[in-house]
Amino acid sequence: MSKLHLVFGGRVTDPQGLDFDLATIDLVGVYDSYAAAEDAWRGKAQGTVDDAEIKYVIVHLHRLLEPDLEGNVPGLARPRQPAG
Repeated sequence: MSKLHLVFGGRVTDPQGLDFDLATIDLVGVYDSYAAAEDAWRGKAQGTVDDAEIKYVIVHLHRLLEPDLEGNVPGLARPRQPAG
C-alpha cells in the first residue's frame, strides 16, 4: 500500500487548535512520501509564518484508509483504543 500524505492549510480560530475556517482551506496536494509532503508543508508554512492564524498540516491518509494495518507497519504505531 502506498503511504499517501495530504498537505492542506488555512485560517484557524485558535492558533493552538485545528478548527479550520472551511472558506479559507488551501489544498496543497497529495504526496507519496512523508519527505515530499514535509517539503510542501514547510514551503507553505514558512510563507505564512507572520500570520499566527494560518496553519498548514500533514495528514497521513494511509492511516485513515487502512487503520488496522497501523500496528503492523514500523513507524506507524499509535496507541489503540480499547474495544467496547
